[in-house]
Amino acid sequence: MLSQRAIHLILAVGIGVGTGVYVFQPLLKEYEAETHGTWMRPGDEDKLKKIEGKQQQTRSEQ
Repeated sequence: MLSQRAIHLILAVGIGVGTGVYVFQPLLKEYEAETHGTWMRPGDEDKLKKIEGKQQQTRSEQ
């Protein structure tokens, strides 16, 4: 049987997760709408191209 502390711990975790979803869900939905579902900000595409270019250079050097 669960001890009293475990019940309180489970309750606290549940309330924390529920509060986090309630607080951050509108912000995440707004961000998703702004990025058209890609979760990429303007300028991230350029950063990804630079990273991919560096990775290809290191592969070709090996």
